Amino acid sequence: MKIVSFLSDFGEEDWFVAAVKGEILKIDPDIKVIDITHKVKHHDIKSAAFILKNVYKNFPDNTVHLVVVDPGVGSKRKPIIIGSEKYYFIGPDNGVFSYIDAQKMKFYEIDVKARTSTTFHGRDIFGPVAALLAAGRSPSDFGKEIHNIHRFEFPEVSKEQDHISGQVVYIDHFGNLITNISNDNKIVSIEIIGRKLAVKEFYGQAKREEIVCLKGSSGYYEIASYKKSARELLGVSIGEIVRANFLQ
Repeated sequence: MKIVSFLSDFGEEDWFVAAVKGEILKIDPDIKVIDITHKVKHHDIKSAAFILKNVYKNFPDNTVHLVVVDPGVGSKRKPIIIGSEKYYFIGPDNGVFSYIDAQKMKFYEIDVKARTSTTFHGRDIFGPVAALLAAGRSPSDFGKEIHNIHRFEFPEVSKEQDHISGQVVYIDHFGNLITNISNDNKIVSIEIIGRKLAVKEFYGQAKREEIVCLKGSSGYYEIASYKKSARELLGVSIGEIVRANFLQ
């Protein structure tokens, strides 16, 4: 099966997503295009990187992961392909692939020979190349191998004897605040904007609108409210500092 996953900040109101898919299907109508989401906040490269980190391994081997969150479209930023042991990744070299930890990665800069729009590389470059990769072409067919790509580090935590200091790194559709504190840490409570929250095993253990902490499916502790949005109740955003406490 030939699969292209598609992640972008294009939204659903315009023709952008459909145009990219159309170019893919013109090349090979047998390709299955799977939408991850197109509702990434506009130009939010780090959120896109976190979404990709949490989903790309759920796909079958040889999936091509197409990511177009590209505020630098038309500039000197490179269009790139990443080839790994199991997957391909294609998109702009702006850090959106920072959190990938696939094995045996090689990087390629796409050599753009045809005249393209300076505002829509998803349609004119990334979509068609993704289709050709899914159809069996090699990354080296599209350009030279390069040795480095633009990457940013996942936010680090600070570990003390009795606590870990971290931050909110992502907020999901339900308003759950995902932190950078790994589930591997055994904590008894978490603090945010002066409120100490208990650790629960699952959402339903909390009372309605109670704000609690849980081990999230992303591999990191998250702050959530049962049947309510923790983001709305707390009024916080990405980057908010949290403190996770160990048992004393």
